[in-house]
Amino acid sequence: MNGDGKEEQHKIDLTPIGMMFDPMEQMRELLFGATKRETDKELAKLEQKLEAMRNEFAARCDALDARLAEYVRDAQKGQAESLAAIGGALTELGERIKAMSEKTNV
Repeated sequence: MNGDGKEEQHKIDLTPIGMMFDPMEQMRELLFGATKRETDKELAKLEQKLEAMRNEFAARCDALDARLAEYVRDAQKGQAESLAAIGGALTELGERIKAMSEKTNV
């Protein structure tokens, strides 16, 4: 008893039945049980952090994909506008050359 009898009364012994009668298992529990439980607890925390990092990484990849798609759309739009401008300039140049040739033929 550690001074508070209520705390000890509410503890549940989760020790498997076979372990209670096996002296080797009892010795392992005494020697390594606390360390194993602490290691399991730390491992669970690390797994949670890893899962959070995976989720964050996936979200960042999705955001990067969206930005990349936007850049591609903008580049294609710019390219189409440039091609249209070049086409318009060529048409205008053709009309000027035609007008100049008509002037010289008159």
